[in-house]
Amino acid sequence: MRVKKASTMSAIALTVLIAGCSSSNGTSSTTSPAPAAKESTPAAVTAAPAAKKVTITAQSFKADQKEKNDQLDQRIARFKTKFPNADFKKDDWQYNPLEIGIKMASNSAPTEYTTYATEGKVLVDKKWVADITDSMSSWVHAKDMNDLLSKPFVVNGKTYGVPIDGYVMTITLNKKLFKDKGVELPPMDWTWDDLLAAARKINDPAKGIAGFIPMGKGPEAGWNWTNFLYAAGGDVQKLENGKVVGVFNSEAGLQALEFYKKLKDENLIPQNWALGYGDALNAFAQGRGAMVMCGSGNAADTAINEGGISKDDLVVYPMPSFTKGGKHTGVLGGNYRVINPKSDKDQQEMAFKWITDEYFTDDFLNSTKKEIEDRKGKNRVYIPQPINYWKDSSDFGKKYTDLLAKYDNVFKYDPQLLALWDGKPEAQYEAQKYYTEMANVIQKVFTTKDVDLKKALSEAATKVQTETFDKVKVE
Repeated sequence: MRVKKASTMSAIALTVLIAGCSSSNGTSSTTSPAPAAKESTPAAVTAAPAAKKVTITAQSFKADQKEKNDQLDQRIARFKTKFPNADFKKDDWQYNPLEIGIKMASNSAPTEYTTYATEGKVLVDKKWVADITDSMSSWVHAKDMNDLLSKPFVVNGKTYGVPIDGYVMTITLNKKLFKDKGVELPPMDWTWDDLLAAARKINDPAKGIAGFIPMGKGPEAGWNWTNFLYAAGGDVQKLENGKVVGVFNSEAGLQALEFYKKLKDENLIPQNWALGYGDALNAFAQGRGAMVMCGSGNAADTAINEGGISKDDLVVYPMPSFTKGGKHTGVLGGNYRVINPKSDKDQQEMAFKWITDEYFTDDFLNSTKKEIEDRKGKNRVYIPQPINYWKDSSDFGKKYTDLLAKYDNVFKYDPQLLALWDGKPEAQYEAQKYYTEMANVIQKVFTTKDVDLKKALSEAATKVQTETFDKVKVE
């Protein structure tokens, strides 16, 4: 599942290159030296050939996101001082799994685009991403990359994408709502029962306050639910004799659905439960729910910087474990930069340079510093992601941690979160279609009083298997 981070992560970290499908060639002329004529005729000077111009299209932001577009322009300017032969266009196109096939077929896809963890295997199998193994292996910082985040785009030992950032699904709590109700926060090493108990105590339908806000609309609903499938010990799929086999129609899957049914039956979710990603985060930011599930820092960002909630009134928890002492397993995902294999060699090389140019550099740290200070001047808070493309133990990782510690407008995560959470990668094959079908099941749970959970889950599993998983060709 993609993480929608238009307002939830560093604009510099999200500034991505999308290269165009054409390039303009610079011209160069070389004057051949004339033969020496008894030393009285000076030799002509050979002019250095001009570097070939390579045009790439940088992914920009919507017109109303002026701050982010300004930061993009600044980054382009920095890049062009290093690579004067680079030309830029800008396009605010965002990756969409329903559009990428058409763009590739019409050869109108950008040279480089940002996608998300679920798409790795699909894009590789369809040959919609370039093999960047050689570029990556020769890159001086290859050893400093976060191996866990890189995994979704390493297929059969080859690398096809560069991680921007990552997340493990979490639950963000509004501490003020707990305090106002005189309710203690649950332990961070919490369970499903602890979540239910807390939701019951905070829930106040008369005031429009839900105990818990799940996403119930679109693929996001299936994405949210999968965390409980994982926590109960289940999985989405497995490979069996070269075929993708769905395994979510299981005891763990049934337990996860039963948990959702309890939320609905006890009226612990918003009356208008058909919430997409942004809808759920906005409801939380408006104080209409005590807890919301999403990628690591996104709910905090929306609540603090859009909803005006104090950063001291928020805390991020890991996913609750199924039983006490169990793993706090949440979906692991992230955003990745990939390159169009149909682009020419020069564009691919320039794209990789653009993608990685400010990774592990003082430019990135300075840009982060500037963003933190800009936000401070506007009474806004910087929300770092707890998982990044670099290894925390790297020299760069230590510099980044030291930088954040200097400012009081940086949101801080409880150290217990990082010690407790456990990330399980999203399904490798056709996860978006699986999420969409599970969203239909969740909507049945939320609308049908006596829904047969086993039947609903079984029917969904059969449909996903026959219409999606059976059609996957595993190379």
